[in-house]
Amino acid sequence: MRKRGVCVLEDVGGMEKTGKRGKSPPVTFISTRNEQRTMNLFETDATVFRNEHALTEEWVPNELPEREDEVETIANAFNSTTRTIDAETETMSPSSILVSGKAGQGKTAAARYVLNELEQTFNQLDADLHTFEISLKDINTDYQAVGKVLAEIEEDTMRPPTGYSLSALNNRMFERLNDLGGVVVFFFDEVDNLGGNDDLLYQLSRGRDNGSLDAYVSVVGVSNDIQFSDRLSAKAQDSFHSKEVHFDPYNADELRSILDQRIDVAFKEGVVREAVPAKASAITAKDTGSARQAIRLLYESGDVACANGDDVVTIEHLEQAQEELEDVDVGSKITDLTLHDQMCLLGLALLETADNTPARTKEIYSVYRTIAADREYEELTQRTIRKKLINLDTYNLTEVHKQRGGIKGGDHYVAELGPSADSVLDGFTNVVEYEHIASNPREFLDSV
Repeated sequence: MRKRGVCVLEDVGGMEKTGKRGKSPPVTFISTRNEQRTMNLFETDATVFRNEHALTEEWVPNELPEREDEVETIANAFNSTTRTIDAETETMSPSSILVSGKAGQGKTAAARYVLNELEQTFNQLDADLHTFEISLKDINTDYQAVGKVLAEIEEDTMRPPTGYSLSALNNRMFERLNDLGGVVVFFFDEVDNLGGNDDLLYQLSRGRDNGSLDAYVSVVGVSNDIQFSDRLSAKAQDSFHSKEVHFDPYNADELRSILDQRIDVAFKEGVVREAVPAKASAITAKDTGSARQAIRLLYESGDVACANGDDVVTIEHLEQAQEELEDVDVGSKITDLTLHDQMCLLGLALLETADNTPARTKEIYSVYRTIAADREYEELTQRTIRKKLINLDTYNLTEVHKQRGGIKGGDHYVAELGPSADSVLDGFTNVVEYEHIASNPREFLDSV
C-alpha cells in the first residue's frame, strides 16, 4: 500500500500513534534525515475530482450505458400495469423478474434505474407505488426471509421478529401489504441466498390468487447464481412465473464506455489522460469483465494522483493503483460470490493447503458438504458444484480442466486454485462465517 511517511501525534498522554493521512491537528513529520516540519495529515483539496460519489456503488446514473436491452427487459415486467393503472378496467398485476449474472455486471444498477423510472411514471399517473430494496445476504431460512421483509415494511418493526409461527408472520406481512395498497415492488438483492427455502417467493406470488392480498405485488430478484431459477422448489416454480434476464460480462469496449461516463461526472474536465480508461478497461475485461472492478481501479488511480498532489491522472497512477488493489482483489471477489460459491472455493483452498490438488469434483464436494454442515446450510448436488467450479474459473479464482480417464475410467474434471491458497484463505479470514475454518485449515480438514 502507499507509504506517505510516518506521522507522530504529540500530546496524547505519552502514547505515540502512527498514520498515513491526516488534516488537523498539526503534527511533526520525521524525515529520514532527522529534519522536522509541520504538516497536515488529511487531504482537503480534491486536485482531480469533481464528484467522487459518481465512483461509488450507490450512484445511479441518468443513463445506463451498454445495458439498454437488459433495462428494457426489466421494464417490460411492469408495462401491463402502467398501461392499465389509470384505465377503467381492472389493473393488471406486474410480472416478477429474475436478474442473473456475475458480480459487477450492472444488475443492481439496472434494477435501481428501472425502479427510479417506475416511480416517476407512477407520480405522473398519481398512482400508489411502494418499492422496497432488501438484501437477502445471510438469509437462508423461510423464517428469516419473511422476518427481514417485515422489518422493512412495518414502520415500528426495527428488527426481524422472533417467537411467532411462520404462518403468523406471513399473515402480518399480508396485512401490512394490504394497508399499503396499490402496487408493491420488492427488489431482493442476493435472492439466491434463499436456495430451496423459497416460501417467501411462493407466498408473494400466490397472495392475490388465494385471497390473502389485495395489493399488486412484484418481485425483482437479483442473483449472482445463474442457475438459481433451476433450484427453486417445485411449488415456487409452479407459481412464481417470473421473467428472466441474464447479464453477460462486459467486454473492453463496453467497460470503456462506462468509464468515460463516470469520468465526465466524477473528474474535473481534462484531468484524466486518454490512456487511463483504455488500459483500465483492457485489464478488467481480461480478468472479470466487472464494471465494479473497472470503476474501483479508476477511483483508486484518482486517489493516488490526489495523494501525490498531482493535477492529472496518468498511466503511472493507474499502475500504482493496480498494484495496491491486487492486495485486496481476492478478498473483494470472495465477498461478491454467492454463499455456495464461497463454500466451494473454500473447500478447494483447504485441499490445496494439504497438497491435494488438482482435485476431482467428488473430492471437493466432500469438503464442501462438511463446510455446509458446519454453517447449517442446505447442500447442493455434486453436479451443481461442478458447474460452480467452472463458473469460479471465469473469476480467475480456479483453474478447471477436463482430464481423459484412459483405461481406468471415463473423463472427469479436476480443479485447482488460480491465486495462492494463502491469499484465498486470508480473504476468508475476513468473512466472519468462515474465519474459524480459514484460520485452522488443517484442523478442519481432519474432520472431513
